[in-house]
Amino acid sequence: MVRDTTRLNVETLTSGRSDFGRLIADFRQRRGLSQGQLAHAARLSRTYVYHLETGKRHAPSPKVARSLLRALELRGNDRRVFAQGFMKLTGRQLEDEIDDRELLDLRELAALLVRNTAFPAHSLDRLWQVASWNEPARQLFEMNPETLAHHSQNLLAVVFDPALRAKFRPWETLARRLLADFKYNTRSLTYLPEYRELWRSLRMIPDFRRIANSSDAGSSVSPSFVFHMRHSQLGVLTLRTSITVFSGTPDYSIVTYVPGDQQTLAIFTANGWQSDEAAPPPATPGRW
Repeated sequence: MVRDTTRLNVETLTSGRSDFGRLIADFRQRRGLSQGQLAHAARLSRTYVYHLETGKRHAPSPKVARSLLRALELRGNDRRVFAQGFMKLTGRQLEDEIDDRELLDLRELAALLVRNTAFPAHSLDRLWQVASWNEPARQLFEMNPETLAHHSQNLLAVVFDPALRAKFRPWETLARRLLADFKYNTRSLTYLPEYRELWRSLRMIPDFRRIANSSDAGSSVSPSFVFHMRHSQLGVLTLRTSITVFSGTPDYSIVTYVPGDQQTLAIFTANGWQSDEAAPPPATPGRW
């Protein structure tokens, strides 16, 4: 059984050059990663990771330690234990350039920005789980709280839902574009257990497997684009996508939906989704 490394502390580290290696192995196993998968995520060789875990590497650099820290996605006490284990092995402080991220929970920060956005908007994590919706977005996509409570929160699952996809026009064009963008954005995350679990669940949705098998990742993410949808009360809307990305981290982004034509602009204004004076934010390259 894998040890619960949240209980680890520096006092549990006995002397010896393989203590830091055992820490790495414990954290890696808790994440469900093989040595090769950790090496891929940290941009190291599998042999190097093996040597670290077995104590054959005695002096990893701070740069290597930070790469492992990020790849293992350590937070809070686990992060401190890792840094102290590194210091015990090397005698060097691990000055992590992204320590400031510990001061703010980016998920909550993204939700705060979404809630205070007049335009329909939601936040996404790196696997496109919708972390938060604002009220305009729920109204726009007619996703009431009861529907959201019993529905997958993954954006692709929403778009591919047979009961919801009739809203989007043309649906298959949109679905293929989103899948290509998703594959591009997650190309370095396919080793994650949660990615594999998500992909298995998506392949159970009608038409997903067919489109996924014929939609390749592009050489870059698609730019902001226009699509159409039909609202049961508001009629046909022309929407343009815009994305906000947090500097320095791909963990969370905010997708905003702005009017794509004058008719939709008037509908947005009538519903209080923007004021008469407000102008749509500029479109930026990104995913839907």
